[in-house]
Amino acid sequence: MRQARDAYLRILKSDELNNRFGGPVFVFILLAASLFLLASWYADDGGLFDFAETVKLAQNEDFAAFYRAGELARQGMAVEAYDYETFIKGLSESNRFLLFLNPPHSLLFYEPLTLMSYPLAKAVFLTICGACLFMTVAMARANLGFWPYFFVIASSGVFYSFQLAQLAPVTTFLLVFALLYSRTRPILSGLALSLLTIKPQYGLLVPVFLIACRDWRAFAVAAAGSTALVLASIGVYGWSVWETFLSSLTGGVHSTQYQEAHNIMITVGNSLAKLGAATEVRVVAQLCALPLLAAVVWIAARHWQREGAVALSLLAMSLAAPSFMFYDWLIYSAALLLLLKIRPTWPVSLQIVAGLLWIAPVTHDAIYRYDQTVAFYFSSFIPLLTLAVLALSFHFFWNDGTIEKTQDAGDERLKAR
Repeated sequence: MRQARDAYLRILKSDELNNRFGGPVFVFILLAASLFLLASWYADDGGLFDFAETVKLAQNEDFAAFYRAGELARQGMAVEAYDYETFIKGLSESNRFLLFLNPPHSLLFYEPLTLMSYPLAKAVFLTICGACLFMTVAMARANLGFWPYFFVIASSGVFYSFQLAQLAPVTTFLLVFALLYSRTRPILSGLALSLLTIKPQYGLLVPVFLIACRDWRAFAVAAAGSTALVLASIGVYGWSVWETFLSSLTGGVHSTQYQEAHNIMITVGNSLAKLGAATEVRVVAQLCALPLLAAVVWIAARHWQREGAVALSLLAMSLAAPSFMFYDWLIYSAALLLLLKIRPTWPVSLQIVAGLLWIAPVTHDAIYRYDQTVAFYFSSFIPLLTLAVLALSFHFFWNDGTIEKTQDAGDERLKAR
């Protein structure tokens, strides 16, 4: 075993990586998963570099839904974006499972994309996603050269979000930036949170974080910016689009989305659905989780330094979200990088659990190749990994004195950047 360990360290050529990136177990798990995903990219890019001439020819990519919704808005048919039959008429056969679930003010951003051809719009979208991905890793400042970038680029979150052409790199950047800098850059943070409302599921507990931190200016800017976007969408598209959107939450496309037990959706309610729970039980469980997770965010924001508070809050917010997919895994990557920032070496138990959380989508896909039923049930227990990372992080980092229990110390460091 000692010889194998020495050989492993020589291959990495960096004892520093093992000592400052959680530990050798965590590094090994991440390295193995990264190599597997790089091989997967080499075997099949999932259509990432396919640029269809029109949205109707695009295959298996969620960006088509954003473009199609913008297309309907530009044609004066914004309401029809929430009508499934009308919506799918402009999509290819492979994209006919897509739904438009974003609130109406997101159309203010999607409609301008349709002024460009579909391939150009997709290229611009992917460029913005790539920039946001790099900025998110840079904000974590793990101080390990290219390794944080390598592990995140070769991670499940990037694999899913880029293959599906999803918005996750943008929303992750907005959320992490807003939480890290809500005190030192309140205007920019508030504006970031305003933009994040196009994916509101991630921000359910953001008000709890801002109130606990007493970041009133960021809170005010976020509230004002969100209100302005809603009013602008009403002015441009009319109140009827909001009526349609709100009604869809209980009897339209949103309810359809929630009723299904999605393999790649990892939420409290969806996990219970996979285990056979009734809809009422799932709703109650998801609602009951909110105050418990809000308490985690409150305690972290009140007593931990900023990076640690944001890391725990990101984990709690992912569990609180009524919709959280494999392509959202970048939020977990950001949370774990921030934990590495405040403490580079972790106990073995945390290395194992955090590593398993990082690679959970990879594990799911590997199981899926051999037994789809087992993979289906495996995904229902992934939220327990998040809870375990939360509990272990809180226990180890609080009790060993790593965490500075004053908000100002973390904010001063962020301000100095």
